[in-house]
Amino acid sequence: MKRFFLFVLALAALAACQPVDPDRAPLEQYAKEHMENPASYEFANLSMRRDHTFLADLVSYKAGLEKLAAQAADPAPYREAIAKAEDLMAEFGTQVACYDRTLYFWFLGGSSGQLKLQQFVIGRFDPDGRLLEATMNPDELTTYPAIRILKDKGLL
Repeated sequence: MKRFFLFVLALAALAACQPVDPDRAPLEQYAKEHMENPASYEFANLSMRRDHTFLADLVSYKAGLEKLAAQAADPAPYREAIAKAEDLMAEFGTQVACYDRTLYFWFLGGSSGQLKLQQFVIGRFDPDGRLLEATMNPDELTTYPAIRILKDKGLL
């Protein structure tokens, strides 16, 4: 019995020493600020990173420009934009523009305030781990975030 107790104690100590994911704190803060009953918040899970690379978004952007150029009476402006996109593809390549993480959590809600409900928060982070935006509605996030980042920097 003494060995079992020591084993459980060692297991609890090991679990307590696990590093806390740095992306979790800002997502939890956002969740608590935007939920019915913040005192009932209970962490459930944090997803793996979903990276958005410059190359992936620029390939889609370039394909759209090529389609527009084929339909346009004057394709010259589109050809210039395509050349700029190709230059950016060579410059940034597969660098990560940003990444998404999803935090799942439980809370008490409903009409009685006693129903255990699950909700999630999606956060978009820059490559250094700073939260760029967070939402509980995935439709609010930009589809091609690397393109938006390039436009915000004045590179596209």
